[in-house]
Amino acid sequence: YAPYRSTHDIDVVVRERDFSGFKACLSEIGFAHRRTHLAKHTFKGREAGEVDAYTDRIGVVPVDEALFRRARRLPYGETSVSVASLEDLLRLKLTAGREMDLADVAVLLEGRRDEVDSALVETLVGHEILRGAAPRVPDLLPEEYGWQARQGLKAWLRERGWLSPRKGKSLRR
Repeated sequence: YAPYRSTHDIDVVVRERDFSGFKACLSEIGFAHRRTHLAKHTFKGREAGEVDAYTDRIGVVPVDEALFRRARRLPYGETSVSVASLEDLLRLKLTAGREMDLADVAVLLEGRRDEVDSALVETLVGHEILRGAAPRVPDLLPEEYGWQARQGLKAWLRERGWLSPRKGKSLRR
């Protein structure tokens, strides 16, 4: 969704019933399995990096069938892959709440806010978390996006009631 930041791993959500087959596939291509904690399985490859697989929850977000239903199929080389919906990706980033995750939210919203179902995000995340994170998000947009982009993002957040209005304006209900 936003190619501005590379990470050292790939995060994957796997149904519990499919995990043994997923593990076998990764093992066949040289990944070693290491369960790091109850919610996350880490696979390390000698040359291919790291894969983190989640079967139960990702932070506070449950791995449920609704997450799989909302996933989008995107082309990848000669095939296609299922990726988290934009709304679920925002949910994961907002509930994690770390500065780098909120910076990712800023970039995602700057580039794709016209594609976001904001009502779904509010349902998934909750108004309280959105109102808590929204004041920090615009200022975490990387400098190269510029002042106008930050102002546009602030306006978009205000329109949804996630960011307090400027002085003299009333709050949307």
